[in-house]
Amino acid sequence: SVERKIIKSGSIRFETQSVKETQEFIRNIVIELGGYLGNENVYNFEDRIEHTIEVRLPEDKFNILIDKISSSVEKLESKNISTTDVTEEFIDVEARIKTKKELEARYKEILKKATRVDEILNIEREMGNLRSEIESLEGRMNYLKNRISLSSLTITFYEKVSSPFGFFSKIKQALHNGWTAFLWFIIILVSLWPFIVFTLIIIF
Repeated sequence: SVERKIIKSGSIRFETQSVKETQEFIRNIVIELGGYLGNENVYNFEDRIEHTIEVRLPEDKFNILIDKISSSVEKLESKNISTTDVTEEFIDVEARIKTKKELEARYKEILKKATRVDEILNIEREMGNLRSEIESLEGRMNYLKNRISLSSLTITFYEKVSSPFGFFSKIKQALHNGWTAFLWFIIILVSLWPFIVFTLIIIF
């Protein structure tokens, strides 16, 4: 049997009465579960203050965090959980690293026995290319291990705020609307000029 390699991620969104208290609540839970907070973004809209936090935490604590947050809010507006099975890629990268390291070891043995300069240079060039491939594969392997061991969750929460009346902005909008209405009035008069002329002739 092969241990499955799963990358788990998700996102949740909900409304809160206080973004400050919710932010502190999430921070404490994440630290308690052995995770950490990544990027944090704050957006100020006309009717709400919205926070977005990216969280990384051990895979076995992922569902615990979601349950704790879900039980602390009145209603989750959305919850999306996704899992990606990377077992096949993990095994493939692991096998390729092993094969290339074995080849590198054979090159080292050949290099010890090489006597000609051109032969030594060719072997060293091949070993350099091989080392670059190994480092690239090891980088990919480290990335997979990190994503597998640490799940990611994007948490979005917002607090509704009362928007100001905006007297001057409304005056400005009213002037704009009035000017637009006046232009439409002129356009309508121009469109009706034959009827206006005919009416004036009759009155005259």
